[in-house]
Amino acid sequence: MTTSNFGFYFERSGLGAAQGAISPAQQFFEGSLAEASLVRETGQNSIDARAGEDPVRMVFELSDMATEDIPGIQGLREHISQVEQQTRGAQGHAGMSTAHQTAGRDRVPVLRISDYGTNGLTGSESINEPESPLSALTRGAGISSDDGSRGGSFGIGSAVGPMASDMSTVLYTSMPIDDPEVVLAGYSSLASHRDSSGTWRTGDGFLTDLGIPDDFRYLRNPASLGPFSQRTEPGTDSYILGYRNAELDPDLQHIKIAALRNFLLAIHRGTLVVEGITNGGSWRLDTETLADHVKDDPEAAAFYRAINDPNPITKTSTRLGKITLYIDVDDSLEKTLHTITTRAPLMRISTFRHTSIPMKYAAVLECSDPKGNQLLRALEPPQHNTWDAARAANGKALLDELKSFVREGLRSRIKQQVGDQVEIKGLSRYLPVELLEDPTTGKTGTGTPFAGAGTTRESSTVQGAEQTPIPATPGTRKTVRVTVRTSASDAGEKTTKKGKDRGGPGTRKSKGGGMPGSGQPGEGKSRINAGDVRFRSWSDTGASDIYLALTPTEDINGDLELVALGPGGRSEDDYQLPIASSTITTNGKASPLTHKGNTLTDMSLSANVTSQVRISLSSNHRYRLGIK
Repeated sequence: MTTSNFGFYFERSGLGAAQGAISPAQQFFEGSLAEASLVRETGQNSIDARAGEDPVRMVFELSDMATEDIPGIQGLREHISQVEQQTRGAQGHAGMSTAHQTAGRDRVPVLRISDYGTNGLTGSESINEPESPLSALTRGAGISSDDGSRGGSFGIGSAVGPMASDMSTVLYTSMPIDDPEVVLAGYSSLASHRDSSGTWRTGDGFLTDLGIPDDFRYLRNPASLGPFSQRTEPGTDSYILGYRNAELDPDLQHIKIAALRNFLLAIHRGTLVVEGITNGGSWRLDTETLADHVKDDPEAAAFYRAINDPNPITKTSTRLGKITLYIDVDDSLEKTLHTITTRAPLMRISTFRHTSIPMKYAAVLECSDPKGNQLLRALEPPQHNTWDAARAANGKALLDELKSFVREGLRSRIKQQVGDQVEIKGLSRYLPVELLEDPTTGKTGTGTPFAGAGTTRESSTVQGAEQTPIPATPGTRKTVRVTVRTSASDAGEKTTKKGKDRGGPGTRKSKGGGMPGSGQPGEGKSRINAGDVRFRSWSDTGASDIYLALTPTEDINGDLELVALGPGGRSEDDYQLPIASSTITTNGKASPLTHKGNTLTDMSLSANVTSQVRISLSSNHRYRLGIK
């Protein structure tokens, strides 16, 4: 590309500090989370520059570009060559060597990140306007607006471009909302070096008019860069030259997963749309397609179910304004995903871990109220990946309030979906058997002892002190004293003695749903059997409702026949459940179900998606259920 006098300018070093081949700003975004950092920082900048009420649209486009189409490439190659030679033997030389090799190729992969529905880079590039958006992004460090609605705080997000470039170079084109002209800028992050004439130069190179010795002037209305289309509406494009992960992620699936994990709530709310375009195809994340794309990532899927919580927990805080907690309890999770936090940009910030919560869950805390957003923004480091209480005088009080809100919210959900946990100290030494609950009395017995596969030794029995039935309370662990009544003999000649029934509500630790299926597929309507789904049931302690969580391994349609489980977990096939009505909720959308007797008819379940069924009963009783 011919651009007259435009090229990369590296200022004389003078008596300034020398720059090494490792940029301190870039180190915030290096490592295994590089792609997440790239998506987070560019996404945050785009959301900050929103121009109106319409969604911000981000497009990640990967394509090859002829190196000769890079503005100022000849002069840039000379500087990179000098840096490569002069950093040999120094830390960071590997990166400069890669930049030298990449700049010498005929073609390089380029990732263009474009945003639409934004203000673009307004203001002037002049040295007299260092805080304008155009100057701040293209050559600023530590410069950021103090507008409390912004997500950025440190003005170093632009470092992710060179970080993701094997040439350590990024180009920008932007059309500001108040000017129809498109401006072209560029930045190269190298190291201090002597140029070909022996003059010491800084490591920062800026694409500007080389004919102006005392100010910056960027090119206006440039031709299209390589295969990429020209910008025709307000917004900004970042061109990452020699995108380092082009071969590892040719379809930009890693970029998509990073967008799902970090901007899930923004996409769900319709404030952000993210697209990917490659030679192999394209994808789009928006409110309509999100439910399908989260299936590609179990973590994103779990938090997506959480933000579709039909009954989120809310509170109005004096200091933080409105805060909301969304929770999804799911026994099928490999592990608890804890609580991710967000504020006004609806970007993932921190993770709260409450290890005392005895259930597998994924939760999302939202604090997007203007009051809370400004306070929490002050607690974030440059990566915007945590809330650090030490960064502000009131930081500890703010975080304590949020963590207490989350903890109590999780405990209240335990009461609703799990019930009280019964903790019997020392039981594991004597009785490796689950305590089974009689759903009609709320009392537990020992059930059938079991000593493990391939053994004949029975377990000992225990006796618990009798209790008067009491209401369940949220998040309470009850401790029951136990004594060994009679040790079982090795030969099994002595019968085990049943312990006294223990009153009061409690929940067994077995998950239920392990009943073998019956019937043959294809006989009449299709039947959903026990082996087709992961299943869990629980009762709402405040109403005569039963909840089911159903997660199939593949898409399935059919009838689901339920069976009440009596004492010892035995199925009571002839017992008619008093079902009054039922609904199914999948991905936040609730639909009524029909039933016939104990059978829920014409159900439709999606693979690896947990659906919640709510069954209202005509009598105020609690039941444990299985699948017949």
